[in-house]
Amino acid sequence: MGTSTSSRGPNSDSPLVPPWADVDGKGPGPRPPPNRFRSFRTSLGKFVPSGDQKYLRRALSGYAKSATGGSGVGPRRFGAMSATGGQLYDVLNQLRTDPDHAPINLRGLAGRSTQEAINAIVDALVPENGDADRIRAALNEALSSCLEGEDEFDFDSITDEILLDVMVAYAAQCVFEQIVLDSDRAFSKAKTAKQAEDAEKALLELVRAVTEKHMRPLLESHLQAMTAKKMQAAQLSAIREVWREWEGYQP
Repeated sequence: MGTSTSSRGPNSDSPLVPPWADVDGKGPGPRPPPNRFRSFRTSLGKFVPSGDQKYLRRALSGYAKSATGGSGVGPRRFGAMSATGGQLYDVLNQLRTDPDHAPINLRGLAGRSTQEAINAIVDALVPENGDADRIRAALNEALSSCLEGEDEFDFDSITDEILLDVMVAYAAQCVFEQIVLDSDRAFSKAKTAKQAEDAEKALLELVRAVTEKHMRPLLESHLQAMTAKKMQAAQLSAIREVWREWEGYQP
């Protein structure tokens, strides 16, 4: 991981939905409240050195309610990330069903190392916008974790279960990357490097669990009928439910 010190992230004046993420054309959202990150960052800063889950839940409650504008606005922040997720689904699905007409020409990668294929997919999908770094990290992590153990890239090895796992992992990683970006100096409250690493792992595990809980039911039994647009909508719908769950956490 190691993302917690890469940027201080946005401030209270930053739009809730930056221009490149505004894929639905609804604009930046309402005017952000003053000090909207305070509750989230304070609670997360207490969680990092203590490992106390009550502070993590309190941080996520503040993140959903105030830092990101609530479940009606916050998930829109992931517009660009979910659009890339839709493209990822389209690429992987066509690589296994109709590789000659896949959106990305990766036919020549068959039989080469899985890492080479992952690098090519990521390079082809990462857009040029303000979320490029987070999208690249999420694509790499999702593909690497779900294709782990495959030395050579084989289109036929992309089963429904692997495709579903990749999509859930990608959405969860996007949420995690954004939370870490928005955390400012919270992870610097760790007294040791291991504390920071353990805190990131705990955050990621929680994000993955709640994302899978809400996203997997949207995809199971519907995976074959998905399109890039439907997958984009499914990701945003799942993230909306994640936000609603976090809003319900008791402060």
